[in-house]
Amino acid sequence: MCNCKDVDIGSYQNQVTLNYNGKQICIDKCLVEEIKYLWSLGITTTGCCCGHNKIDGFIGVNFDDIPKMKSLGYSVKFNEIRPNDEDSFYPKTKYNKN
Repeated sequence: MCNCKDVDIGSYQNQVTLNYNGKQICIDKCLVEEIKYLWSLGITTTGCCCGHNKIDGFIGVNFDDIPKMKSLGYSVKFNEIRPNDEDSFYPKTKYNKN
């Protein structure tokens, strides 16, 4: 369940910072375990957002990792701005939207 309350889209509230490959990465708290799991499988994430109980969340990955995400059963979240790209996926982490 997402703990975001009164968190605006684009806000960095309700995030934690993790060390990944020597870099500090900020992740919404409710997606931390799922992102760490993907990292453990060798999937490189490029960004993510839980949606803050306002919109659908996403997990972005490197283009090379798209087949891995699909093989894990992730659904592509299409982007109107880049309609031919499939590098964004709906998180599997379950949380309630308002």
